[in-house]
Amino acid sequence: MSSQKIRCNGIRYRQGFIEVVSGIHPGHINVEVWNIHPDWCISDKSFDDHGLGDEAFGANVELELNMEQARALIEQLEACIRRIEGTTHNDA
Repeated sequence: MSSQKIRCNGIRYRQGFIEVVSGIHPGHINVEVWNIHPDWCISDKSFDDHGLGDEAFGANVELELNMEQARALIEQLEACIRRIEGTTHNDA
C-alpha cells in the first residue's frame, strides 16, 4: 500500500498534493487531495517535508473510487490531455 504524492503547484492559489493508493478498501482506489495555502511555496517541498506546518494545509478530500469510477476518471484525464496537447500544437 505504498504511494507517492504528486506535487501540483502550477497555479499557486490552487496548489497541493495528490495521493492515489489501492488496498485501503477492497475493490477501491483511494484518491486523497490536500490543498496548500497559496502563501506557502511548495516548489522545493515534498508532502512529508517537516517545513510544512499545519497552517499550510487548507483542506483535504478523500474519495474511494470503484473500478468503473476510476476508469471514468482516467478517460476524462486523457481527454483533457489530448485537448491541451492539441491546443499547444496548434499554437506553435
